[in-house]
Amino acid sequence: PEDAELDRVLDGMATPSDTESMAFPSYDADMLGTGGGGRAEAGLGCLEDEVDDQGTRWRRFTPGDEPQESRVNMSLIQPFLKVLSHGGYYGDGMNDIIVFSSCYLPENSLENYQSVMDHLFRYVVGTLDLMVSQDYAVVYLCAGGQKEKLPGIGWLRDCYTTIQRRLRKNLKALYVLHPTWYIKALITFIKPFISSKFTRKLQFVSSLSELSLLVPTEHVQIPDCVKQ
Repeated sequence: PEDAELDRVLDGMATPSDTESMAFPSYDADMLGTGGGGRAEAGLGCLEDEVDDQGTRWRRFTPGDEPQESRVNMSLIQPFLKVLSHGGYYGDGMNDIIVFSSCYLPENSLENYQSVMDHLFRYVVGTLDLMVSQDYAVVYLCAGGQKEKLPGIGWLRDCYTTIQRRLRKNLKALYVLHPTWYIKALITFIKPFISSKFTRKLQFVSSLSELSLLVPTEHVQIPDCVKQ
């Protein structure tokens, strides 16, 4: 039934646990040794962590190709950081595979939902800017999802229009594994806001075996709900 499949969709992009997932290859400030407050540089930009007088942890991303910076409340989004993970490399070994999991997104009934989503978006974009220096692919895992965790159309539109041109250009493929009618309908809604070039990068993938023919999957840890 469609409702059952819809429920599978939106929780559907489960990201692996700490012991399963392949950590970002040293682009996280903690892994770079900044600790609770310090500066690190990687890729085309840099980041700086700090803790304010109230004990709130902040991260400042400074892109390498644009004279602007983004400040992220890391304490606010800490429960949702697993939404983004690294899945290894493809091609000549220099191109990143980024895995996105919606099961770690906040529910839209959260009291401060909009603020969390705003800071989470800045975190995702800032992290990608540090990680991605060449071409990359995104794998979007659909299965076992929850409708209340699906971002709104406006948020998705703003993400596309706000993200740096370099990141849009370097994205070579967006693989959507196990797409359902709900995901396809959502994509149909946002098509008017995105370029035809970007649309051509989108590819629905029906099975894990098909995905393995497109990108190496040995480091893309597939959650049980996706395998089922």
